[in-house]
Amino acid sequence: MAEMTLMLPSGLEFGYYDSGMPPVPVFKTIFALHGYMFNAYAWKKMMPLVSRRNIRLVCINRRGYGKTSPLPFDQFPAPDKDNAKILKSIGLDILEFIHVFSREKALPLSEEQGGFALLFWSLGNLTGLSAVANIGNASEEVQATMSHLKALILHEPFQDTLGLPISKSFFCIDVLPMLPSDESRSFFQNWISSYFDHSAQALAEKRISNPNLTYGSASPFTPPSIYGVGSKEEHEKLFKQSGGVDMDETLGRFVDRDVIHENYKKAVFRSGLEEKTVLVISDRTPEMFLVTAWQVEQDGIKTIQVNGANHFAHWDFPEETLHAYLTVL
Repeated sequence: MAEMTLMLPSGLEFGYYDSGMPPVPVFKTIFALHGYMFNAYAWKKMMPLVSRRNIRLVCINRRGYGKTSPLPFDQFPAPDKDNAKILKSIGLDILEFIHVFSREKALPLSEEQGGFALLFWSLGNLTGLSAVANIGNASEEVQATMSHLKALILHEPFQDTLGLPISKSFFCIDVLPMLPSDESRSFFQNWISSYFDHSAQALAEKRISNPNLTYGSASPFTPPSIYGVGSKEEHEKLFKQSGGVDMDETLGRFVDRDVIHENYKKAVFRSGLEEKTVLVISDRTPEMFLVTAWQVEQDGIKTIQVNGANHFAHWDFPEETLHAYLTVL
């Protein structure tokens, strides 16, 4: 699966993976944004499955991942900067990519033809929801393209990406500072792609405060998804980045939570998309994703559970995860 590139009029280059045209003239397109550390190659196993469902899947590498232009270091969020403006700018760049791609590929966008959905996985919810919240600040041409947005798919956001109250400290934030820098990211890759054996009672109770879920200890019976990635070449494709991880860490640290929460509210509840938004969650994912899903459920958003899966459901369970995505289309 080859990463392609698209140059925007601004000179910004985006890398992406594209499943290509389905074998029908009328189809829907899903534009996907990946999370932290793992790039858009994470949807590799889903790519061969979408055409038979009359779907085109376009997985975008965010700034500093894959072949996408990195955000210059002097533009990273910092305590003395307008970090809300930086997040907004990153979101507008995503909208510009969708507009240019849709025009160049002549995507069927009208009501009769199909339109498109946006899919945000994990930390991708932070920049993705910023994009949707700022449609009104884009050019008229981009706004016209975005008027064909039909649905939002929130795949395992966590509280920081929605500006929601944190019910419990994130396990890795406690552990990572204790490790040498060259080990901390490797530890995170293993932990975040692990499987967790939460009790049936805890999953049924859906308690946001003190949820009694498995917190830091991964299952000894199912290896982490990263162990099944395969060759060194596959690992390099999945983790290829040039400053994207560093950018993400500053976004999460310095953008005000109120700004993030406002983007979530505006993108989902003030856009007319509330009834066409779904949150996809797995029952063996880390605790923070489950608690976030239950919080979003209280906001009235529909959730779909992929049973037996972890945070990498689209890698280990691509067919089941695709089915969950398509419930809103």
